[in-house]
Amino acid sequence: MSASAEVVAWTCVRCEVTARFMAGSEHRGLPADWTEEEGEIYCLGCRRVLAGEAAVAGDGTESPTREQMIQLRKLGTLDFELIRDPDRPDGVIAHACHTSVPAVRKARQRRAATAG
Repeated sequence: MSASAEVVAWTCVRCEVTARFMAGSEHRGLPADWTEEEGEIYCLGCRRVLAGEAAVAGDGTESPTREQMIQLRKLGTLDFELIRDPDRPDGVIAHACHTSVPAVRKARQRRAATAG
């Protein structure tokens, strides 16, 4: 295989999904919405999950109930999406986070209130 036909691939360390660019295509770094942190590569789906898990861990509640953990994960994921791309429409964010448009609006209002 020539150097110009080399396939470039990335694998998420968490879920092991692999993304590739076709041989011969122009590529510029990681696939869209993937990130590299401390030498480890994460896909967007795993970044969302990790944001939710971080919200649960950072809450400080010693023994959160199942319902509290679900709510914290949802809030963490919404915050992640709002920080990642604040100009995206509420419906698109709701779909990505498996929640409702009113929940996204409420998260935007909560973020605005804590920012200002």
